[in-house]
Amino acid sequence: MGNNMNKLKALRLKIGKLILDKSSRSPFQKSLEHPKSFLFLRQDGKIGDYIVSSFVFREIKKFNPLIKIGVICTKQNAYLFQKNHNIDEIYLVKKRSILDYIKTALLIRKERYDVVIDPTIVLRNRDLLLLRILNARNYIGYRKADYNIFNINITKDGHFSEIYKEALAQSNISLSDESYDIPQDGSTKEEILQFITDNKLNNYITINFYGAGKNRKFNDAHIIDYLAYIRNHRKCPLVLLSTPDTHEHLSRIANQFDDVFVYPNSRTTIYHTIELIRNCTLLISVDTSTIHIASGLNKPIICFYSQDKENFTHWHPNSKNVCHIIHYRDNVNALSPREIKPEWLDI
Repeated sequence: MGNNMNKLKALRLKIGKLILDKSSRSPFQKSLEHPKSFLFLRQDGKIGDYIVSSFVFREIKKFNPLIKIGVICTKQNAYLFQKNHNIDEIYLVKKRSILDYIKTALLIRKERYDVVIDPTIVLRNRDLLLLRILNARNYIGYRKADYNIFNINITKDGHFSEIYKEALAQSNISLSDESYDIPQDGSTKEEILQFITDNKLNNYITINFYGAGKNRKFNDAHIIDYLAYIRNHRKCPLVLLSTPDTHEHLSRIANQFDDVFVYPNSRTTIYHTIELIRNCTLLISVDTSTIHIASGLNKPIICFYSQDKENFTHWHPNSKNVCHIIHYRDNVNALSPREIKPEWLDI
C-alpha cells in the first residue's frame, strides 16, 4: 500500500511539473545585480528552519535598508516572522488549500518581486503553481537544475544556513554577520526570569526529550533513566522543555524528582523555550529546533541525531561552542544514558 502511494505521489508531481514548470520570460540579470525586493517561501511551518535562516533578513537590510522583504508563511508559524522588524510584508496561506495558494499568489503577483527564494528540496504541485502565478523576475532554488522556472540553481551541499548565504551571494548581497537572530518577547522574558528566581535555578540544564516523529521521542522509562543518570553525575537543577501537548505528562515525571522542573504555565510558547535556553548552562536535546536555538545563543549542547547523513549535513548544530553529538540508528530509545560522558556535564 505504502509503495503504491509513493508511486502515485511521484506521478502527480511529474504531471504537475509537466504542466506548470515554465521558465520566466523576464530579463534576469538586471534585477539580480541590484535587487529591490525579495520574497521568501516559508510555508513549511518549522521553527528550526526559521532560526537557521533568520540572519538573511537582517543582512539584506544592513546591505540596503530600502530593499523590500516579503515572506509567505502559514498562520501557524506567522508569529515568528511578525516579531522580525526586518520583514516588511507577511502573506498568509492555508497550507493544504490550492485555492488559497492561488488567491494569495494573485495578490502578491502585483508586487512583481525581483527575487523569490525557495530552498525546499521537494516541490509540491501547489508550490509550483504558486511560483508560476507569482511571475517574479528571478527564482532561486536548491537542487532544481531540472526545473525551468528557477533561473538560479544552488547545487552546493551543506548546512541550510550555507544555502541561504549562497542565495544572497547569487543576488549580490554581501554578508557581514552570519549569527542567528533569536526572537525575544519582553513579557515572556520576565516570566521566565521570575520562574528562575522563585525556584533558585542556578546553573540549570535544559532537556528536550521529544523530537518530531516517534523515533525521536524518548519513552517514559528512558526519560526517568536519563534524569537519574544526569542527576547522579551533576548536582544541579534540570528543566524539562515542554509544549502544551506534553506539559502535563512531563510535569508528572518531574514530580518524581526533587530537583527537576517544568515551567508551570501549560500554555507555553516557543518564546518560553527560548528564554529557558537563553538562561541555561547546557542544553540536552533530540529536537533540532531547540538545538538551533541553543546554537544561536552560543550555548553548550549535547544532542542526538539519527545516522541519516544528508539530514545531519543540512541540520547539524551550527555552533561555535562545545557540542557533543550522539548518533542513533533507528530509534533514540535504543541508546543508553551512559552515552553521555560525565565530563560533558561539567560545564
